[in-house]
Amino acid sequence: MTRVSEPPVTHLKTSTTVTKAFAILDFLASNAESGASLAAISSRLGISKSTAHRYMATLEELAVVERDAKDHFRLGVKLIELAGAVLSNHSLHKVSEPFLRELATRTQETVHLATPSGDEVVYIAKIESTHTVGMTSRIGARVPMYCTALGKSILAHYPVERIKEIIRGGLLARTPHTITSPVALHAELERVRAQGYAVDDQENELGVRCVGAPIFDYTGNVVGAISVSGPADRMTLERSLELAPWVRDAAYMISKRMGYSR
Repeated sequence: MTRVSEPPVTHLKTSTTVTKAFAILDFLASNAESGASLAAISSRLGISKSTAHRYMATLEELAVVERDAKDHFRLGVKLIELAGAVLSNHSLHKVSEPFLRELATRTQETVHLATPSGDEVVYIAKIESTHTVGMTSRIGARVPMYCTALGKSILAHYPVERIKEIIRGGLLARTPHTITSPVALHAELERVRAQGYAVDDQENELGVRCVGAPIFDYTGNVVGAISVSGPADRMTLERSLELAPWVRDAAYMISKRMGYSR
């Protein structure tokens, strides 16, 4: 078999270990049906069996590869999880775009798309309002989950223990309207789950109201949220509630495109 050549010594920033690991994964991918023995992997990479064994033991422990009854190695379930995460995040923007634009046209307000990141959400898309006075938010910016319409839409569909963990991180008052009581936040999240949308009534920023709704993927997990935002004098609470069904319906259509079947 053809051996994989060593990386040039001039590539000082290249990790040989990582390069070898990916070479193993590529080799296993090309032998997905039959798998590959330790001897075949050793021969393919041009390394000793003892070195190949160390690589495979580590990859197996990480669930990146798995071993069958014939002692052949195959790609493991961890790669499915990683691929799912990549596909979800990368396809979400593309799938959402026409619905975001339609929502922006219907509401004439700023529309956001965000994904969860730790205890926060990150804006990954924004369509500006046609009004002179718009929103100062920017793509890549992070905002807390507990006091935003986007965040509460996502948080409401997290496991209880994860919600408690985020609450333990602190519910700081960003405005006089921020929900800072764990009991009150749990009640708020219950309402969000029941009605299918969340309202940020100047909880994150004074003078700004938002209404958001969650997006689910084919596994039923919440992977993001969309929102409509505007200045409080234009985006009154009454108007926020009027727009809520539009936001909820748009989020549901995006979820359907992501494979959500409920």
